[in-house]
Amino acid sequence: MNKNIERFIRYAKIDTQADENSSTIPSTEKQKNLGRLLVKELIELGLDNAYMDEYGIVYAHLAGEGEVIGLNAHIDTATEVSGENVKPRLVANWDGSDIILNDEYSITLKQFPHMEQVIGHDLIVTDGNTLLGADDKAGIAIIMGVLDYLKQHPEIKHHPLAIAFTVDEEIGRGPKYFSLEKMQADYAYTVDGGPINHINCENFNAQQLTVQIAGVAVHPGEGINTLINALQLQAQFINALPEKETPFYADEGYWHLTTASGSSEKSQFSAILRNFDREKLEQLNTKIYEIRDQLAHKYPTAKIEVSITEQYKNMKKYVDQDPRPVNKAVAAMKKLGIKPVFTRIKGGTDGATFSKMGLVTPNLGTGSANHHGRFEFLSVQLFEKMIDIVLEIIKK
Repeated sequence: MNKNIERFIRYAKIDTQADENSSTIPSTEKQKNLGRLLVKELIELGLDNAYMDEYGIVYAHLAGEGEVIGLNAHIDTATEVSGENVKPRLVANWDGSDIILNDEYSITLKQFPHMEQVIGHDLIVTDGNTLLGADDKAGIAIIMGVLDYLKQHPEIKHHPLAIAFTVDEEIGRGPKYFSLEKMQADYAYTVDGGPINHINCENFNAQQLTVQIAGVAVHPGEGINTLINALQLQAQFINALPEKETPFYADEGYWHLTTASGSSEKSQFSAILRNFDREKLEQLNTKIYEIRDQLAHKYPTAKIEVSITEQYKNMKKYVDQDPRPVNKAVAAMKKLGIKPVFTRIKGGTDGATFSKMGLVTPNLGTGSANHHGRFEFLSVQLFEKMIDIVLEIIKK
C-alpha cells in the first residue's frame, strides 16, 4: 500500500464515533485522539501553526499566493454501526464477486449494483463488524495527502490554504463552534462525499425532532378512565405521521425515525426531518404539531412535549451567490479529463452551515460509498484521483 492509503487506514483504526445523547463538546472525548494525531502530522508537514482548540476542532494554515482556499473534513464517524476496533483490509483488483466480510455479512453486486463502477479497483473494506469510517477519514487523508505532496514539491505554486478538521458532523453539531475568524478563508470545500466527479451545491434542509410523552401510571386493574400508556401514545403519534413521507417511499424529503424508548409511564422518540424544499419541511412541522394537539385533546391528563431544532439549511442560495469555488472545481476536473456532475446531497455537510455563516463551501467526493454501515468501502484508485483533483484546485 502507498503512504496515502496507509495514512487513511491509520486514521480509520482510531475510534472517533460521535454520540448524539452526549452533552459534552465534542460529544465524545475520543475524537480528540485523532485530532491530536492530526496536529502532530500537520506540524511534520510544515504547518507549524496547527493546533486543536478547546472544542476539538483542528485548524492549520499554509502560506501561498492569491485567495485563501479552505479545506474541511470531519473527524467523527456515524452512529449507526460501531466505530470501535475497525479492521480495514484490502481487496486487490476486485473482480465483482461477493466480498465475504465475515460469516454473517458479504458485499454483493446484487445488493449494491452501483459497485459495478469499481470492478477492477482495489477496495478497502471492513471485517463486517464495524463501519469503515471513510466518511470522513478518507476526506481527512485526501487533504493530508495534498499537503504531503506540496511538501515534497515546493516548486508548485498554490493558493494559501486554511485547513479545518471538525467534530460531531454526523450529529449535526460540527459547525456549532466553528470559527470563521480562526479559519480565515475566502471560500472553501468540504471533502466529504462519494463519487469524485460530483460537485454538491445543494443539500437537504434538516431538523431534529424529539417527542417526550408522560402518561398516567396506575395499576392496570384500576386503569378505567385513568391509565394512559405513554408507549401507546408514542405508537399513535408515530403512526399518525405521513407514511408516504418516509425514506422507503420518498426521495425529495422525508421523516426518519431514529430512536424510540420508554415505559408505560414515560416514553421518548426522535426522528430526523429532511427536505430540499423549505416550505414542504415547514408543512411537515405543522402536521407534527397538529398530531400533538389532537392527542393532547384526546388525553388531556397526558403531557406531550415536541421539540424541533434546526440542524442545517440548504446551501444552494449561498453557493449561487459566490460561484468561485464551483468554477474552480469544474475547471480542475475538466483539466484532468473528468466530466463534473452537479448533484444534491441527500443528507448534510458542515459546508451547508459554513455557507450560511458566510464561507461558501460546496462539497467534493472521496471515492468511498455505502457510508454509515458495515458495507462501507473505499476505492484506492478514486481516492488517489481525488488527491489529484484537490491539488489541481489549489494550484496557481
